[in-house]
Amino acid sequence: MIEKKKYEVRIRKDVTLDSSIQESLALLNGGTATEIQTLQGEFESMADAFEKMADVPELAEYEIISVILIDTDNSDQLGEDFDWESEQ
Repeated sequence: MIEKKKYEVRIRKDVTLDSSIQESLALLNGGTATEIQTLQGEFESMADAFEKMADVPELAEYEIISVILIDTDNSDQLGEDFDWESEQ
């Protein structure tokens, strides 16, 4: 059995043409608006996460902007001298 790891996926959708956003954009003299959502789930790999999300029709309007593995000890990336106590 393959061990699943926890991933955080951020997705984005353009909502510039949404009628509920138009008034706000007019106050800002135009521009664009996006909706960003964060999803968390357990997957066998990053490729598994992409494959499973591709099969969800509700996500078709969104683009993936980041995938982060959050199920591991990242102390190697931060270095041994990182002071965890001061960051909490």
